[in-house]
Amino acid sequence: MLYEAAAGDSSPPDITVHVDATLQIRNGYLVRFRAVNEGGSTAEGVTVEGVLRNGTDSMETSNTVLEYVPAHSQREGGLFFTSDPRQYQLQLRAKGYENP
Repeated sequence: MLYEAAAGDSSPPDITVHVDATLQIRNGYLVRFRAVNEGGSTAEGVTVEGVLRNGTDSMETSNTVLEYVPAHSQREGGLFFTSDPRQYQLQLRAKGYENP
């Protein structure tokens, strides 16, 4: 434990994605989100995917890439949809990353 405290946390990235707000905009809808990295390593090129579902059917998908999410930090972003996400089940997830 003393070594971990001195060397720092070297655990892999552990990213969860949370919805902050859904807004209607001129060309559709914007879902603002927060990606939180609770791991001890920085993640680069984090792909975030949002899927609108109606039961088991996928209605619409939107993706974006966050350049980096440092260890024990968070970054904000947004996903655009043409359909109203509030009318469907919205699932957000981090799909992958690169090592810096």
